[in-house]
Amino acid sequence: MKSRYVPAYDLFKLVVAIILTIILIFLLLEERDRRYALLDVSAVPTVTQLVIESTATQSPLDLTSSPTQQPPTVTSTSTPAPEATATDITAPEPPPTETAVVIDPTSEPLQASNPNECPANPTRLQAGMNVKVLDWLNFRTGPGLQYEIQRTNKPGTQMEVIGGPVCTVKGENPPTAYLWWNVKMESGQEGWSAEAPLNFPNYFLEPTE
Repeated sequence: MKSRYVPAYDLFKLVVAIILTIILIFLLLEERDRRYALLDVSAVPTVTQLVIESTATQSPLDLTSSPTQQPPTVTSTSTPAPEATATDITAPEPPPTETAVVIDPTSEPLQASNPNECPANPTRLQAGMNVKVLDWLNFRTGPGLQYEIQRTNKPGTQMEVIGGPVCTVKGENPPTAYLWWNVKMESGQEGWSAEAPLNFPNYFLEPTE
């Protein structure tokens, strides 16, 4: 009677063969994945590239085939203006006034330089006079309350009137005004001071001669 006993060595070889087969299958799968991973993705055209290539192969649109695509041609018929020469430009002569007009940057309307047209106290001054300060008086950089105060002169300060007057009006019913004079101190400093207050009969300045 023949024995059916399978030697242990044959069983060992069968197990080794199975293991090697599994390892071989695993290596083949891994090699396939590695090849896919190394595949140059940039070589595969995307949808955008296909659209661009398809457009580039088409013939360019002939914009001149349609008259609506062409911009209208404008033909200028105007003649160039003649160049101004020195004889063409005539500077307007300024109106004769006692002093140059000073623009007041506030809402105070600027009146005529003629002191008789200013609704202020009657003036006693004129350019070229020497004057004396009667009360504490502000010495400003311009003819108006909005200008910077350079200093405040005390009573008795001597000054010379070198320009003016300029009238700045306050109110309407009735209008009142300051009459400003351009004055120079003994130190040579120049500025502007009002001759009199708005509603009082006294004066800030009086002539000394």
